[in-house]
Amino acid sequence: MHLTTRRVFLILIVASLCLPLVGCGGAGKSIVRGRVVAGTVGQAVAVSPEDERLQEEGLPQMEVVVMSKGGSASQGRGVYARATSDERGDFELVFPGGTFPSDVVTIQVKGEDVFTARSTTYMPTGGGSLLCIVIPRPGYVRPEQNLEPQK
Repeated sequence: MHLTTRRVFLILIVASLCLPLVGCGGAGKSIVRGRVVAGTVGQAVAVSPEDERLQEEGLPQMEVVVMSKGGSASQGRGVYARATSDERGDFELVFPGGTFPSDVVTIQVKGEDVFTARSTTYMPTGGGSLLCIVIPRPGYVRPEQNLEPQK
């Protein structure tokens, strides 16, 4: 092989190996905000930020896990993101660059004195929110808390 041809060939190989990396390194993270509320059916749904159910009283200290459709939260298999709701029931799921799921996902929500909710859905896009509804166990008492406005 001629020396110039060999150089061009090597440059093409190196360029083709680097091509899949373009766009991955500098991609920012995706954030999905949501709220955990009490209801009669345990499920998670993508809603618009104006959905009135997001104004309902939220449940604190609920663990929200987003995983692939056959994933296991306890084993950490297929988990995309996890978060715990704050004193208002709000949470924020952070997906590092390139990990935001575009296919159907399983969302699991669990906490003390509520039945664990697992549902299959799509993640909200375009600024949407995630509303997670859990069923409180009989005798559930919402913890007292200081709900002063956030600064």
